[in-house]
Parts: sequence; structure tokens; C-alpha cells
Amino acid sequence: MAIGMASTRREILKGGAATIGGAALSRVVFARAETEQRFVLLILRGGMDGLSALAPVGDPDFVRERRAFAEIVGGARPLDGFFALHPALAPLERHWRNGHMTPIHALATSHRGRSHFEGQDVLESGVVAPNSASTGWVNRLAGLLPGSGDRLPAIALGASVPYALRGPTRVGSAQTPLPIAVSSAFIERATLLWNDDPVLGPALAAGEAGPRMAGTANAYRGGEADIALAKLAAERLAAPGGPRIAVLEQNGWDTHSAQINRFQRQAETLAAMLAALADGLAGVWRNTAVLAVSEFGRTVRPNGAGGTDHGTAGAAFLLGGNVRGGRVLADWPGLARAQQHEGRDLKPTLDVRALYKGIAAGHFGVDSPSALAELCPDATGVAPLALFG
Repeated sequence: MAIGMASTRREILKGGAATIGGAALSRVVFARAETEQRFVLLILRGGMDGLSALAPVGDPDFVRERRAFAEIVGGARPLDGFFALHPALAPLERHWRNGHMTPIHALATSHRGRSHFEGQDVLESGVVAPNSASTGWVNRLAGLLPGSGDRLPAIALGASVPYALRGPTRVGSAQTPLPIAVSSAFIERATLLWNDDPVLGPALAAGEAGPRMAGTANAYRGGEADIALAKLAAERLAAPGGPRIAVLEQNGWDTHSAQINRFQRQAETLAAMLAALADGLAGVWRNTAVLAVSEFGRTVRPNGAGGTDHGTAGAAFLLGGNVRGGRVLADWPGLARAQQHEGRDLKPTLDVRALYKGIAAGHFGVDSPSALAELCPDATGVAPLALFG
């Protein structure tokens, strides 16, 4: 059921079926020798709570089901009369007002498990089941783009190449000189895990390891390392001879406890990362798309520790100069208990692979049935979302 100003499924898919039904081509035909379109995939690892990031304040069951988490309503930034941005994401309002941002809600992969590893596997592979593909969907996308000589089509920003970029298409990688951030949650868990260890336990107790880790966490508590990576990604993509696709990550969205404060810090860093990308790519913003997406959402109702547990559907954000923005894409299922997935989660109504296909078709012009089948090999019945133009 579509409520308020959320787009219906029919409106979302309008125009997509015609693309799928077009004449099959053996390979994509490009009018240019190489693409000047840029794309950034920002993976939000841990399961971002989409009901906090993009609150459905117009749903009559929102306050009753979310309990203390619904307190953000007072400071939330209204978008369309039904959905509102978390206050920490207020910097994204400028993209909404400019028509350059489309939030997507009730979105999920095809997988219904609650494991981070399986969820991230399916999110990054773009296939229907975990451990069933050897390549990532972004690597396959890069392989479908026109050749550019010796120029690498894509780059990973961080300590390793994410699964989304792994595959036969050659990619690059880069890291900032800043050390990788260590979260306070990691320190807490490490202390519990190693407390009884005969070597690490006494070291932590004596303050030989704990303060060192805590110092790193405090130094980068504001997400400086993540923001630096976003700036580096923009710098590389903006360069005339640089890559045209970048993948980076933001960890720390697994908020099983003390979620209100932890989510605030995470969202502030996310907003700053997206701002760094938009500012750094301002000269080519018209040709840029940025997708921030997580492996799953979180439970509708808070748990006893003031957090939420692993869920199903969640929210994503698509930004860019050619994005058909100023709207929220959501075939909203409702938050009444009977409408929840397994009586606990936001029910998924949009497939993330429709989003991937929409980016390939609408942003890069990779729109032939054969190319889209190569991008998402087991999703022939999933039509691309109309996201651009």
C-alpha cells in the first residue's frame, strides 16, 4: 500500500519494462570512446537503521512501534509530508531541494537471512543467494563500460578491495595516510573477549593496550578517516585521466545497544562523507551518481538494550546531478504489526537489484537485456528503476 507522497510500485517501474522488453543486443553499443560518467558506491556496513535515517513520520504506527526512537520526530527534517530525514542527516537537504537526491525505502536484497556476512555477500555480488558468485556487481559493471586504454575503470578506497569490486576487470586501490579508525564498540567487545586471556587480559587491565586503542578511537571518533577516504575518492574520480567508479565503506552501523547516540555519530559522519564527495566532484556533478546502501535494515521495535537487532528492509540514498530527485521511492508496506515481515521487520517491497540495473541503464547507458543479465544474472524478472533524467 502506498501512503502519503511515496511513489507506488507502478510509478517506480514506469519506463523500466519498456527497456527490458527492447530488442536484445549482443553487447552494449556506445556512442563515445569512453565514459565520463562517475559512480560511487558507499557501503554502510553493519545494517543501517533505515527507520531512523528516513523516518516514516506519516505512518500512524511509527510512534507506537518505534517507542523512544520516535523522539527524533521533533527534530527530523520533513521531506515530502510522509518521510523525514534524521536530524544528523540535515546536510542532505540541499540535494533534496536541488532535485539531486532520491532516498529509497523498504529496500532489501533477495536474501532473507540475518547474518552480516551473508547479507553483505548478496549486497555486493548482486545475485540471489550468498556464496553463489565469484565476482562483485560493480566489477561486472566496470567490465561493461567502454574501454579506456590503460586507465583503470574503478578504484577501491580503503585497506582492501571490497567484494563488490572483485572480479576479472582490473581495478585499483588507494588508502589515506590516516590510520583506520577503531570504534569504541570494538574496544568494549575486545575487552570482554580478551579479559580472561592470560596475555591480553593483563595487558588490557594494566592499560598497555586499552588506552592505545581508545586513543585511536577518540582521535577519529568524528569519522575523520572515513571523511578523508571520501575526499580521496572524489579527488581520484575528478581527475581527467582517473577512474570513473569508486567503492568505499563506512563501518559501525550494527547498533544493538545505545543506538540513539551511536546512530547520531554515524549519521553525522555519513553526511560529511556525502558532502565531501559532492564538493569534490562539483565540477562533474552532472555526470555523477552516489549510492549509499546497507546490507539490511533493523528491527522495527527497540530491544532491551536501547538498540535494534538485525532486520530486513531498510533505506538507501542516491545522489547526483542527473538524479531524478525530490521524491522518495517507496512502495510503503506500513508498520502495523500484521504488516511487518515475520512480525518484527520492515517488509521489503523493492529489490536492490532493480536499483543496480537502474544505475547501469539510466546513468551509464548499459540498458540492453543481455548487458543487464550479465550485471545481475539471476534477476531477469527484476526491471530497472527509473532513476535519472
